[in-house]
Amino acid sequence: MRSIRAAVLGAALMLTVSSCGADGGDSGNAGAGCPSGAADSRKPSKSWDRPADFDNDGYPDAVDVVVAEPDTVEGTPPAVLSQGGIGPLVVFMGGKKGLRPTGRPLADGVLPPGSGSKWKEGFAYAYPADLDADGYTDVLAEQRIPKNEYVDKYTGSMVLFRGGPSGLSTEPVAVPYPAGSAHTQSAPTAIGDFNGDDRADVLGPIAGKTPDSVGQILYGPFGSDGRPASTRSVSVRGATPDLSYYSSLQPADIDADGRTDLLLATETDDPEDDNEGGTYHPLRWFRGTAEDGMVEAEPPPGKYSANIETGTDYDADGYPDTLLPGPSPKRGGRPMLRGGPDGFRAGIRSLHLDHIGTSMVTGDITGDGRAEAVSTLGTGKYATTQKLMVSEIKATKDGARMRSVQRISHNDEHLPGAAARTEFGGTLQLLDGERDGCSDLLTGATFTGSAYQRGGFWVFRGGAAGLRTDGIRHYGLRELGLLKK
Repeated sequence: MRSIRAAVLGAALMLTVSSCGADGGDSGNAGAGCPSGAADSRKPSKSWDRPADFDNDGYPDAVDVVVAEPDTVEGTPPAVLSQGGIGPLVVFMGGKKGLRPTGRPLADGVLPPGSGSKWKEGFAYAYPADLDADGYTDVLAEQRIPKNEYVDKYTGSMVLFRGGPSGLSTEPVAVPYPAGSAHTQSAPTAIGDFNGDDRADVLGPIAGKTPDSVGQILYGPFGSDGRPASTRSVSVRGATPDLSYYSSLQPADIDADGRTDLLLATETDDPEDDNEGGTYHPLRWFRGTAEDGMVEAEPPPGKYSANIETGTDYDADGYPDTLLPGPSPKRGGRPMLRGGPDGFRAGIRSLHLDHIGTSMVTGDITGDGRAEAVSTLGTGKYATTQKLMVSEIKATKDGARMRSVQRISHNDEHLPGAAARTEFGGTLQLLDGERDGCSDLLTGATFTGSAYQRGGFWVFRGGAAGLRTDGIRHYGLRELGLLKK
């Protein structure tokens, strides 16, 4: 069965694009800069979910996990990447010249005595949010320490790197997280403002089946010791879901009341068939409230896999919509549940698509005040060659339409560096790093190949015609500070 990685509110997406128009031809204007006045069109956001800004200088910043595939390389890999699946955190800071890596990995691991090239610890997830409400964005990260190098088992903990005038701290503090029936702690899958007090909160899910609860809400602000202001269990109504790697718990303010809600999609693993998926279940919907914590509400009808995506207002009515897996009511799209003042509106609408990509994210790349979508599109016989796709979004009477306007692939002539065709565009983040009104793309690829020469991070600037193909920046191990100079 396929693996499903948890989604988080405000998670940034990365794209890759080849300079092609909707008809596959050359866009011809990929070097056009951001339109004049675009920077003034940005919408104000609440204090808790503003773009990440670790030093509060007004320029958005970013953080990501560096990962590698040690089995794919020749020679001796750098020790910090020899574990595979986990890795150090790297930080990108925004500024007048756009996003740049700091060149100093954050908590890049400690080699235990006599360990050879094995890395002692790494990180699997990193979530930016101002958790202590001091105006500086912090980072909540899942730290993993291998228990046995021959068995894929880890001990885990959640740690907090606090932002400040000089950026993120280098000394993390532990965050008390709910312990479940599993021997590891699960990653946080939701960050939002669940009680509407304009402070960032964290939902700590409990892996496995825990009677009457899916986890705890850790309400902000968090103290300097990593402890939340208060906690509260998230109770369920009816059968308790079995949270596992095949679950998706996603935050979005479905009814636009100023309090973040949660959508839970569960998928039971089917050992009889690893390719077709398992047993699907109805969605579970938990509404955020000011006084009563998360209250489970009436869910939308139907049964679905965990591959849902929520939080984007595709039909431009002011309420976030939810994309569902499965066939569309009309050909060439995906079914869509529309958000509304009372939750989910009746019926299913269609998101018409030229092509269907994964890990879809949205942002204003062109500076015209309207959002574009970026996704990773699998092509080829087995859909393993990944391209980055930019699409226009327009509301229609029966939902919305996305039209592909730009693509970039791993072997594009404009692209510096190198990436494996199966790894390109593996992570996506859209943020306006130079604050000109056009969102830029930060995209990452797993390090592979001889001496880890393939992979790294790319920064594409946004412009009037889409992602610009001039001045693309690539950062490998040396620029990220993971190799000695």
